[in-house]
Amino acid sequence: MGKSIQELLIFNAFLQNTSDSIVIKEYFANERGEFIGGKIVCASDTKARHYGLNMDNIRGHTDFDLLPRDQAEKAFQDDIWVMKNRKPIKDIRETITHKNGEIVNISVTKFPWFMPGGEIVGVMCIARDITIRERAKQKSHDLVKFLKQEVLNPLIPIYQNDLKNSKSGHAVKSIILRLGRKLKEVLRN
Repeated sequence: MGKSIQELLIFNAFLQNTSDSIVIKEYFANERGEFIGGKIVCASDTKARHYGLNMDNIRGHTDFDLLPRDQAEKAFQDDIWVMKNRKPIKDIRETITHKNGEIVNISVTKFPWFMPGGEIVGVMCIARDITIRERAKQKSHDLVKFLKQEVLNPLIPIYQNDLKNSKSGHAVKSIILRLGRKLKEVLRN
């Protein structure tokens, strides 16, 4: 088996099995040097399934065929920026809507697709679903807020009263200090 066929088979297996949403879009420069097009030439099975398609019949679609207009426009503007600046954009956090109405949080990385001679012919995009991670982060922040409001803040007056009425006040003080340190630690992460 030739090297190029082997590489193609490896790439195809990767696109069929990755959990990431991967898409390669083709653009053309018109006579004014503006990029037009944005048709999908290759996509992962995951990307296709999000829109009720498969790897073969997603080809030829654009973001405007698959996404709500505002989300497609944002993706298009990002593509244009990547091609004009000849630089990637990394780990942009976005919210997108799948065909079934599911709204997901994604981390997007896009980079220009160069021909061997340096001509840009499109954009490659990798999007990872980070919905679960974002929900966990929000739950963590909600818990910290709850602990601060419902536990730490009510303990402070008890501690202050304890200081006035005893010489040590150490029992409540140690609890407050440990709780404060833990809250700060969670907030940093």
